Amino acid sequence: MNHAKKPDPRKRKVILAAGMAAVVAGLGTVAGVSFADADAANPAGFSDDFGDGDTAGWSKSGGTWSVTDGELRQSKSGATLAREFAGSTDWTDYTVQAKVDPLAVATGGYAGIVARATSSTSFYRLALTGGNKVRLESVKSGTATVLSEAAVTVTAGASYTLGLTVSGTTLSGSVNGATIVTGTASTSGRGRIGLLTYDATAAFDDVVVTTSGTAPTTSPTATATASPTATATASPTATTGGKFESSPIGFGAGTTGGAGGETVAITSLAQLITEAASDGPKVLQLSSVLKGSGSDQVVVSSDKTIVGVGANAGLTGAGISIKKASNVIIRNLKISFALAPVDLIAAQKSDHIWIDHNELFNDTTHDKDFYDGMVDLTHATDFVTVSWNHLHDHHKGSLIGHSDSNAAEDTGHLRITYGHNWFDNVASRLPRVRFGTVHLYDNLFSNAETSGIHCLMNAQCLVQNNVFVNVKLPVWTTEDSDEDGFAVISGNDFGGQAPVITQTGTFTAAPYAVTLEPASSVSALVKAGAGTGRI
Repeated sequence: MNHAKKPDPRKRKVILAAGMAAVVAGLGTVAGVSFADADAANPAGFSDDFGDGDTAGWSKSGGTWSVTDGELRQSKSGATLAREFAGSTDWTDYTVQAKVDPLAVATGGYAGIVARATSSTSFYRLALTGGNKVRLESVKSGTATVLSEAAVTVTAGASYTLGLTVSGTTLSGSVNGATIVTGTASTSGRGRIGLLTYDATAAFDDVVVTTSGTAPTTSPTATATASPTATATASPTATTGGKFESSPIGFGAGTTGGAGGETVAITSLAQLITEAASDGPKVLQLSSVLKGSGSDQVVVSSDKTIVGVGANAGLTGAGISIKKASNVIIRNLKISFALAPVDLIAAQKSDHIWIDHNELFNDTTHDKDFYDGMVDLTHATDFVTVSWNHLHDHHKGSLIGHSDSNAAEDTGHLRITYGHNWFDNVASRLPRVRFGTVHLYDNLFSNAETSGIHCLMNAQCLVQNNVFVNVKLPVWTTEDSDEDGFAVISGNDFGGQAPVITQTGTFTAAPYAVTLEPASSVSALVKAGAGTGRI
């Protein structure tokens, strides 16, 4: 991309919105493109090279945007989701193309283009990532599903011409004129175009929208530093290379939360409490930290997603309680400083729960009973996946099964998967398990002064490819309960400590497909991916 100022800035911009067809129809033709065709139902002919120095016709959502030297630049760094949208929500089948210059992209960041945007958090996205990928995704209410990806060397300062084509349920993405990712999705049938970054700064230029039979008004310039080396055509389920699950893997599989329901922007704790307890599916989006008294609880009913937008949304002085509910997702939230007996996240008599990419913490300066647990799953709660969370600085980590005397209710339930979590400076309960069937794989446990995974009361624990650093009793099945538990271990790095296993279990393989990373790569993988601001 040429960063020098354009000497003769001639604008080819059409502001297209519903109701503007009559204005557009009178514009005639420019450079062979018929603007008479570029109405609210037909995007052919929309183009913008930002040569006039403004962003008229574009609407901003997040970030710091400006036109500099004939380019549209997003200059706010850090874990910020920044978007600019243009066009009409009535547009259906088309190709959007733009030159994208990723100036600085973090490992988990990206810069790209958008098609069929129905809101600031629902669209199709083609983006260059800091992990040297081009990724095609369907994003609904802030939750991304990877449709396809391929390897591309992403170099800061280089220009890439990205093209995203949407036709019915078929999507395809190109880099420098070569189609390298394809997929299918039915999330959105129409919507606007957009430009976006996350944890990145970037410049954009020469935005062109065409339909079948029309040609772009600018020619792609092949300036990428390397050609794609692989093409993916199916949605990935592994987590290597910074790819995160778009739906839960493990016992919580099938959990969809509030998908298909209303999306509600949450601005106060009182509003969150009301909406979380309401009937019907809903996606509740937080964009800031909501403050409670220390003893406040958000009680969640069935078919709800509570998700943070960005990296710094969540709760302080309040916890989330899932009671007698089914189909609940908690994602991308920072939750802290709820006073005992309030847990940061707790579930009772509930099923199908996904707890993903959250940061949970308190402090260790108070007595161990000053706060309660961070993730406590009790009273026959079932089918749960806990993934990619960062839990730190606390005495009590995660409790599964609350009492030795609750066998009648808990036996046959408490089926839970822990994958890619980081427990750091958490003294014990990593987790502590009674009666449950629990699979723990590719987790990182560091600096636990008391104990690690504690399986009791006939619990069955399958412990695979985890890493323990400065953890006493990394896995043990005895003491502190009336009956011992069972454990099967493989592929773990215990950091020189010895597990204490009194009974070998019968839970020897997960009843679902899962990709196990070698223990040698777990620490770096989890540290790079766990916590908020990654999805």
